[in-house]
Amino acid sequence: MTTAKPTYLVKRPLTADEISTILACIPHASTTAELLDGTTRGLYTALLTGTGQQLEDFNTEQQLRPGDYAIPTVQWDAIATALSNRAQEWGTSLQLSLDLVNVMPATYDDPDVPAPVVTTVDRRPGLHDLHITRDAVDLITAAETHLRDLANFYGHQSPAYLTALASWHHHLAGLFSMRLGADTRIIRDGSRSLFVTTASGYIYGILFRGEPRRCTIDGCRATIRDDGSVCPPGSGADEHDHQPSYPLGAPQPGEWTAHS
Repeated sequence: MTTAKPTYLVKRPLTADEISTILACIPHASTTAELLDGTTRGLYTALLTGTGQQLEDFNTEQQLRPGDYAIPTVQWDAIATALSNRAQEWGTSLQLSLDLVNVMPATYDDPDVPAPVVTTVDRRPGLHDLHITRDAVDLITAAETHLRDLANFYGHQSPAYLTALASWHHHLAGLFSMRLGADTRIIRDGSRSLFVTTASGYIYGILFRGEPRRCTIDGCRATIRDDGSVCPPGSGADEHDHQPSYPLGAPQPGEWTAHS
């Protein structure tokens, strides 16, 4: 089975002057919407040069389709990096990165095209305000205690400990990132989870997904609760002595995940 190569209306590198013109618009944007609109206008104005069409020819009835155009990957990445860096001032880098997938042209590899030099300025605010409720502070402390218990019980090199450790510290460190703004509010959400509200308006939870204690005997579908009871009862679940995947009373393995 062969896969047909995509056909583009325009597939070429941007010239050095075109790259400079596009990047020059970025520092002057005052909002994320203005940043994205100005950059994409400059980009497609350049790509339409010489085609007999211009940006004003497109409307709701005759829409410009980003997938009809392609630029080298290194140029795409340079523009995206400059946009993301600029958006740090408003804490909208993450959302902007998602939007770029829908409005930027396609890419292709061209080893002969050098990566554009992009001068970046740190646009992040000078101070990041973290507002953490007392319950959330207690939960963070309890999570660290749970990690210590996992290490002591299963071992410092065990998957149970290392998986939980890596996931918790990854998301905990993410609370200090300014990609979502410089005013972050954190509250407790359940026994081992946090609820996070960011300055950009993005809201998400850092949730602990505990590993169920299952019977390890082949063919048994039983889950064993902390009190030793079995779920679901019946269906052969009570016909043998269950072998739990981790002991009763042992700290529960699991990992933290982020969900919006």
